[in-house]
Amino acid sequence: MKQKKQLLLYCPDRELLPSMAFALHLHPYEVTAVDDSRNAASLMMAGSDELLCGVLIHTRQGDLSGRLIHRLLESDLHVPILLVDRAGDLAPVRYADIVLYGRNTSMAYILAALNVLCARKRGPRGAA
Repeated sequence: MKQKKQLLLYCPDRELLPSMAFALHLHPYEVTAVDDSRNAASLMMAGSDELLCGVLIHTRQGDLSGRLIHRLLESDLHVPILLVDRAGDLAPVRYADIVLYGRNTSMAYILAALNVLCARKRGPRGAA
């Protein structure tokens, strides 16, 4: 049996977070799901050696998590980041490795983006 890949899933929506985490658990991912941005930031900084990828989901326009996501993305992380902007108000985000926009972003798109990110080599991201 293959070892599961470590992911960090951050979503401030407490109704959406469990379903997203469950769907990712059904695939080859071991998911650490958090709804607090401070916990997400500390886990990403501390676990950058074990984490293969971070998934940030922004759900509501104008909430504080949008600003906190920007701060997290601007930090010097060595973990690839997938940003799912369901609210549509974080564009353009140049610090994320892959950005998916739209309220109807399906799990198939998220899984395809994760496959691409997990295949990449790890290292510091350069500012574009």
